Amino acid sequence: MSDMPPGQYHGYSPGQMESGARPEVVRWFKVYAAAMAAMYALVVLFAGFVLFAGFLAEDVDEVEMIIIGVVMGGLGIVFMIAFGVALFLPQKPWVWVYDLVLIAIGLTSCLTMPASIPLLIYWLKPETKASFGRS
Repeated sequence: MSDMPPGQYHGYSPGQMESGARPEVVRWFKVYAAAMAAMYALVVLFAGFVLFAGFLAEDVDEVEMIIIGVVMGGLGIVFMIAFGVALFLPQKPWVWVYDLVLIAIGLTSCLTMPASIPLLIYWLKPETKASFGRS
């Protein structure tokens, strides 16, 4: 059992960090969000290439290439906007949840998992929650 007084968590007490203060993990989240927005921008560009290639290729089904290009482009645009918006949102309680969802999206890919797992661990800490006004 720990010798810590009630209300403390590994040297952290709820009154220690002011709401709106910025822990280091918030900066790393912004880097993550910018990288993910850039990655989805590349997906949109690739979708345009797939659409263009679908019209030029003779040995592939044109309809399949159009469907693939439209779906890739549509999802790429949605996620690019979602991650791009996260760069400019204020530190409010609902933004903490929004950012948590974006971190969880990164857990769906082996490419982004090495960044998402540590980010998630630090995102769930009480200091980060307190900086967004969550208890």
